[in-house]
Amino acid sequence: MHIWIDAEPVAGAPRLFGFTTLERILRSIAKAGDPSVKVVISGVADTKADARYTVLDDTGTVGERLSAYLDKVDGPVLALDGGAVIDARLLPLLMQETDPACFLGHPASKDTAVLRLTKGTPPPTNTTSLHAAAEHLRAAGTIREITPDELPDFVGNLRRNVPFLLERVADDQHRAELEKRLFHLNYKGSTDFMTKWVYPPIVWQLTRLCIRWRITPNMVTVFSIFLTILAVPLFAYGYWFAGFVAAYSMTILDSVDGKLARLTLTDSPIGNILDHGLDIVHPPFWYWAWAAGLVAAGSEAPLYAATLWLTLFYIADRLALMVAKARFKRGLHAVTPLDGTVRTWIARRNVNLVVFTLGVALGFGSAAFLFITAWQGLTFVWHAARTAWLYPRARHEPFLT
Repeated sequence: MHIWIDAEPVAGAPRLFGFTTLERILRSIAKAGDPSVKVVISGVADTKADARYTVLDDTGTVGERLSAYLDKVDGPVLALDGGAVIDARLLPLLMQETDPACFLGHPASKDTAVLRLTKGTPPPTNTTSLHAAAEHLRAAGTIREITPDELPDFVGNLRRNVPFLLERVADDQHRAELEKRLFHLNYKGSTDFMTKWVYPPIVWQLTRLCIRWRITPNMVTVFSIFLTILAVPLFAYGYWFAGFVAAYSMTILDSVDGKLARLTLTDSPIGNILDHGLDIVHPPFWYWAWAAGLVAAGSEAPLYAATLWLTLFYIADRLALMVAKARFKRGLHAVTPLDGTVRTWIARRNVNLVVFTLGVALGFGSAAFLFITAWQGLTFVWHAARTAWLYPRARHEPFLT
């Protein structure tokens, strides 16, 4: 597979999250992970020498330059608009086939396109844009159009269907609107009420600062790990205010690192392992520290016994969710709208943290802890029951997302 990029529109395109549209495309190609792909940048482009691609100092219309390149190579060529924001998921999907085709994106988008062409399907030499080439070839019956509903748009990590993005960045106002839209599209479809309604404005500002200061997602994750560990002794010794500051800061940064990675196309396997591994492992340590802090403050409630049950319920709940994901090929909370709604309030770290904070602030810390234990048990029962109910229906009933 060859990838041909028209670089002429790049000079006038605003940067998106600090990167030119061409830089984003090159990162998307790298994420596709196919070392056999030959990448060629055609036309004037402000690019640095890189062994991963070739810069062609050619001139002429898009049609002339693309036709000339098609004549030189065998096999399919994926033609990209260097001035467009192209969804990173599109490239590996369009590289799976070899027949001539085009993707125009949303019907309202009239200024860009992605084409998959061969030597026998060159665009007219007087074509001035890839969108015009796609329209001409499609009208002539030379290529077929791939519509968005033909492509799988469910994103497992986000537990939601995310529409494919393909559009030019017209000006700075459009850039600002597009950045905000991309930010919200990268939120999970089902999550707790804090992440859904309280954190987004804070996460948006912190994500922008990280991009401006060139802070990487892994840096944010490492600092989150530090805050997670720091919160344990603070809670255990009854330093509630400092512990809550560390804990809430960590939960906010837990949203920042993921958004930062996806918006800058810098997510990595090690980053995912650190981020998701931290989310799974640390809650029981906080729960034991909460119990220790309350006991140290003089509570006579059976908190250590409650903590043991809370930990067992937590582990059992995670196992039930693992079974559901293996069966449904997606998280349980993305199976039906009901499961997504319930995810807002079930016993998870952020929800439990708010309940415990209110309990400590009002002088009912032990009661709040016992409530969290019971709520975690009910959450496990709910997830186990839902998994058992949906399990035999997974083969023949489409899931609503």
